[in-house]
Amino acid sequence: MITQVKLDYINRVIDECLDDDALELKGKFIGDEGVEALVQTNRVFDVENLDLSHNKITWRGAHHLFHCHLFKKLKRLYLGDNNISDKGIKALPSADFADNLSLLDVRYNNIGPEGGLAVVTSEKFRKLQVLIFQENPVGDETLITLAKAPTFANLRKLNFYRTDITPKGIKVLAKSKVLQRVKQLNLARNYLNLESAQLLANTKTLSNIETLLMFDTGIGDAGVKAIMDSAAFAKLKTLRVT
Repeated sequence: MITQVKLDYINRVIDECLDDDALELKGKFIGDEGVEALVQTNRVFDVENLDLSHNKITWRGAHHLFHCHLFKKLKRLYLGDNNISDKGIKALPSADFADNLSLLDVRYNNIGPEGGLAVVTSEKFRKLQVLIFQENPVGDETLITLAKAPTFANLRKLNFYRTDITPKGIKVLAKSKVLQRVKQLNLARNYLNLESAQLLANTKTLSNIETLLMFDTGIGDAGVKAIMDSAAFAKLKTLRVT
């Protein structure tokens, strides 16, 4: 049960962190209780940005957030560096604001394939332009499903940094007709090899990429050359490899 003292405290924090169109609560360590108190304030927030990164939030706090009705205008949600896990992220598609999001950042949240699939199989995210799964082991099936899902045709930035993907996922990604608008693609620190680079180099659809991050993979010099020589990457401005 949330006490009045806790409610008073969270109201003070909100007043300090609330801007015209943003509620910036990053690093306030409010935890699940803080999110529950935030919801119980019953304040309607006309914000487009909500930053709850680095707050020790688990699935419990995520459920409070996703089931509340206070953020109907929300467009950008930052939940990085928490521990919402599969159990938490699976509730996101039911949120009031899910179909209005243009940015979703859930990096470092202990989300696995089950949670990843819960996001990419939902039809709620048609307005999403930025999707950041970084440092969650969502794996190939999440990437494969995403690459085939028409819902995500508006994505411009896709971050699968260290997500346990392999050439199996890259093979489908390279043929994706859904992700043709992607300009920034982060595949760094995954189990990728020369074949992965060659698959991307031969893509017929991912031709708008301007930034490609593939450092700490196993593509090697031959993989770098394949990408640099690829006609598909004519718009490439930044390539980061090691």
